[in-house]
Amino acid sequence: MKFAKVLQETLNAEDIPQEWVLAAIQYKALKKYIGKVVQELKFLGFEQNAMKLLIHDSEDTQSKVIDVDHDYNPKNPVLAEYILTKAMDNGKSGHSIVPMLKITIDYSEQLNVTDDQMSTITANIKKKIESVLSVPSSKRTQTSLREELRTQFQDLNSNNNSRMQSLDLLETLNINSDSDYDSSGEERIYEIREENDEYKLSPTTSHVNSSRENSPPPPPPMKSTRMPSIDDSLSDTQEEPPVKQRKQEIYIMLNSDVKFFDMLNEELESLDHVREDEETKMITQITDLSQTVSSLVAPGKNSRRSDLYLWRELFRIYLDSEVYFRYNDVNSSAAEKNMEQIKKNLEQFLENVNKLQILTQFKQKKSLEAFNEFIKMNFHLLKVLEYQYLNSEAFRKILKKFDKQTSLGVQSKFPDLVLTDHIFFSGKNLAKTICYIMQDNLITLVPQLEDYTCPICCSVAYKPIRLECGHLFCVRCLVKMKQQRNVNCPMCRYERAIELASGANLDLEAMDIMEKYFPLEVKAKLKERSTEKYSDFAGNRDNKCNVS
Repeated sequence: MKFAKVLQETLNAEDIPQEWVLAAIQYKALKKYIGKVVQELKFLGFEQNAMKLLIHDSEDTQSKVIDVDHDYNPKNPVLAEYILTKAMDNGKSGHSIVPMLKITIDYSEQLNVTDDQMSTITANIKKKIESVLSVPSSKRTQTSLREELRTQFQDLNSNNNSRMQSLDLLETLNINSDSDYDSSGEERIYEIREENDEYKLSPTTSHVNSSRENSPPPPPPMKSTRMPSIDDSLSDTQEEPPVKQRKQEIYIMLNSDVKFFDMLNEELESLDHVREDEETKMITQITDLSQTVSSLVAPGKNSRRSDLYLWRELFRIYLDSEVYFRYNDVNSSAAEKNMEQIKKNLEQFLENVNKLQILTQFKQKKSLEAFNEFIKMNFHLLKVLEYQYLNSEAFRKILKKFDKQTSLGVQSKFPDLVLTDHIFFSGKNLAKTICYIMQDNLITLVPQLEDYTCPICCSVAYKPIRLECGHLFCVRCLVKMKQQRNVNCPMCRYERAIELASGANLDLEAMDIMEKYFPLEVKAKLKERSTEKYSDFAGNRDNKCNVS
């Protein structure tokens, strides 16, 4: 099934809010703009294969020449560079994208383009640009004259066919100082307009709208350079002529690509608002739920009615399920899970809860209501993540389709340009953000036994001693270690940590938490300690009392 159909069916689902549907990336509408961009490029004479040959990678120091069928690097007299910049808004960089197609014709007398495909492309571009730019009659006359003399020139030097075509193209597009086109240099920026279903290319100067104020500056007026005459070419057949570099740059503003990027930018802003709104709502829900759970697990006189141990077991199963990502994975991208896996983990969590029959053991009705709210919040987060993933895919695929149809290379340029403008890209992973808030505000309300367990005896570390290195042990285990002359920390081998410990190392805060939230474990620990002390005392009595 095609992605456009999958996207539409997902957005048409009943459980998708209408504001989400309106904010989603309009994939089909953007595809129509891509089709119009293709038509505008064809109007200029740039077919898709031609663009692959002529496109220039601005990040590379050399021109990038790509051919699907052959691997070769001929010198390219015509380069097309697609430039994306941000418009200026009150002297600052705004959010609007200004696209510009820069065409550069670079000519040297020693330039030799022999490839048939390149020669054909340069000839076609020359004809198209010449027709749409309405070259002055004097230029047309000069061009016609050169066409008439072409046959005589080719008879003398038949190996310079490609050079002749490039020379014609350059001379046709060249604007010397005597021409009206070179008076200010600004008329080398042209704009495509659609009138009565027809495309027209016209110069644009002061009427350029504000969204294009940051467009690349027009090139400086080109100095007049004498073109090599036919007589020169005939007389210099024995000698190599001096190299004369000449370059012509033309900036063309397409029509539909501006609409494409404006629409995509607006949709990204809408997605930013959706994410911000949903994140705010979920944080509010977590805060409200944490207050409810706090009242249900609070230690006090009504301990018999408390669901403390049941909620602890629920949160332990939830953490072990690692629903959204793996907690101990250093690589954040590898730790994240896909939508199918998240949904499966949530269902597995519910299955484990039902298997242990925890819900039927709740002593308070509010506990069941709070648990249902907790599950509802998790599935809503899953829906938000699915929506975010779907739009991320739509964004990636529409840029990929733009490049596939036009060969303009926006797939890497556009995301980098708008990266800092949208939390859709630059914001932290939504699942991690919500999970961290959930863990800080909700799950930590019920301390887990693992965080207060002595690593030596593996039971609650009651009367906890925190060593200089920070590790926590119960006092009984440390006394035994010291009796056995083990004075270093058993966890990190911190030297003399046990020997230096004293009553000042008693962690009163941790002991208070243990007494409040682990009353059964503390009671069992004290009983175990009493039994152990009695055993030690009874074991040291080697001789029994004899009554005579």
